[in-house]
Amino acid sequence: MKLTRRNLMLGAMSSAAMLSFPIKGQAEETFNFITPFTLSLAFAPVIYADAAGYYADEGLAMNLQAGKGAALAAQMTIAKQMDSGRTGGTNYIVSRINNDAPLISIATIAQRSPFFLLSSKENPVKTMADLEGRTVGMATLGGSMEGTLDLMMSRAGASPDKVDKVKVADSAASFALIEAGRAGAFIGNTSSMIIASAARDDVSVMPIDDGMPGQVYVARPDMIAANPEKFVSFLRATHRAAKEIVTTEDLLPILKIIGEKHDVSGLKNLETAQKDLRTNAENWASKGEDNILRNIPELWESAVDLLAGAKLIDKAVPATELYTNDLLDQALKA
Repeated sequence: MKLTRRNLMLGAMSSAAMLSFPIKGQAEETFNFITPFTLSLAFAPVIYADAAGYYADEGLAMNLQAGKGAALAAQMTIAKQMDSGRTGGTNYIVSRINNDAPLISIATIAQRSPFFLLSSKENPVKTMADLEGRTVGMATLGGSMEGTLDLMMSRAGASPDKVDKVKVADSAASFALIEAGRAGAFIGNTSSMIIASAARDDVSVMPIDDGMPGQVYVARPDMIAANPEKFVSFLRATHRAAKEIVTTEDLLPILKIIGEKHDVSGLKNLETAQKDLRTNAENWASKGEDNILRNIPELWESAVDLLAGAKLIDKAVPATELYTNDLLDQALKA
């Protein structure tokens, strides 16, 4: 059967009549979720929703796992070892179209790329073409970081094949590789960029704006159809946490709640942690607070066109086949 939003929700509606809804505050059902990397404040909507008890309020017991790459997070979800996982928008679309991955995006958490190119101020990266001939570090090879790099270089008329890509930890400590002359730049997420910039004054930062949905939550359509309310409850609690972080002026109480339950990198320096969390939250709400977690149709249509133009996908498909907002709409009903 062709994977479409219509087929997805028809199956969900046929299953919904047989559901018995959980009692608020009673954790009855496990929800398995995997982040692409070690827990950081970039993943705060899920981490905070768990620590604050928002999933428990929805009748879910959250099993939160830290992954070892965006591609692995998607693969674990495909294998039904996870109910949902967070992965890169570019990586997901390419995998979905080229490999017919049995996944669909149920939400976009990072509306733009959460990645930054970090280099030395002595030899800064100012354009994507500057990367040719350099060694560039990234957390995973073949994942969302490499996909973003290839897309950006192709769009700039530069060759990704002229970059020596190496695997490094996505942490501020990786900047030492640049200092030691072992890398010309490395791709870091928002948290890595904030921590590295706060720790030293010789870091040159170049934001990456690739015109793609930055980071998405994916799930298998058949698992959604079998228990749609489970995913609605997950999105309701996650949205509650994300919106609270976006709209709260004082983030210290939120950081305290997170730290009481989870070992999250970057929490030792609370001043930096607040800046880290605020910068991430600005991305989540960059298309407006009303669009937190929403798959923006125009952005997805543009993404398919960009990937097709860069010849990174085998064919152009209707963007509406790649995502659904139906679960989020149900979650946000009054």
